[in-house]
Amino acid sequence: MPVRPEPGRDGKHGAAPRAALDMAAIAALVFLAGATDALMVTHSRDLLAVYMTGNSSKLAHALARADWRAAAPIATVILCFVAATTLAALLGRHCGRWRPAVVLLLVAALLAGAVPLAGEKLPILALLPIAAAMGAINQARGDDPGVTFVTGALVRLGRALAEGSAAKAGAGLLRWLALLAGAAAGALLDARHGPATLLFVAAGAAIGAALAALRVVMRGGAAEAG
Repeated sequence: MPVRPEPGRDGKHGAAPRAALDMAAIAALVFLAGATDALMVTHSRDLLAVYMTGNSSKLAHALARADWRAAAPIATVILCFVAATTLAALLGRHCGRWRPAVVLLLVAALLAGAVPLAGEKLPILALLPIAAAMGAINQARGDDPGVTFVTGALVRLGRALAEGSAAKAGAGLLRWLALLAGAAAGALLDARHGPATLLFVAAGAAIGAALAALRVVMRGGAAEAG
C-alpha cells in the first residue's frame, strides 16, 4: 500500500509554508540593509556602504575631474564590497544548507566590528567593514544573489503588475516596504543611539543566523543543498 507524504513536508502541502518562510527571510535581509542605509544618509553622505550605484556615479565624477584624492576612498569601498560578496559566495558554496547561518554570522561580526570605529561622521575605517557586511548579506541566499537590491524588485513589480500577477507583484512590493520599514527603524534608533545603532543591526543579523541554523537542524542537519 503506497505511503502518502506527510502534509507540510513534501509536495504541494509544504510549498506554501516554505514560500512564506522564504519571503519572510528575504524581507528581513532587506530590512537590515534599509536600517544600515539610513545610517549612511545621516553619518556618511559622501561615501555609501550599502548600495554601490551611488558610489559608482561618485567615482566616475571624481575620475572625470582627475580628483584622485576623492576617487581613492570611493574605489576602496567598492572593492571592499566586491571582495566581501565574493568571499561570502565562496563560503556559501562550501557550507551547503548552512549558507544563510554562516553568511549572516559573518555580517553580524563585520557590523559589530565597525562600531568601535564609528563616530558622528563615519570614517572610512568604519565604512569598510560596513560595506563588506552589505556585500556579504547579498550572498546569504544562494537562489537570490543581490537580494537587497530594491531597484530590481521595483522593476519586477512593474512587470508583474503589467502581467496581472498579484503574487509576483506582492513579492516585489514586500521588498520595497521592508526597505522602508528598515530605514525608518534605523532612523528612529539613530536619533537615540547614533552610530551605535549598528549594534542593533548586527544583533538582527546574529538572530537571523541563529534562526537559519535552527531551521537546518530541524530539517535534518547539514546535508548539502542542491
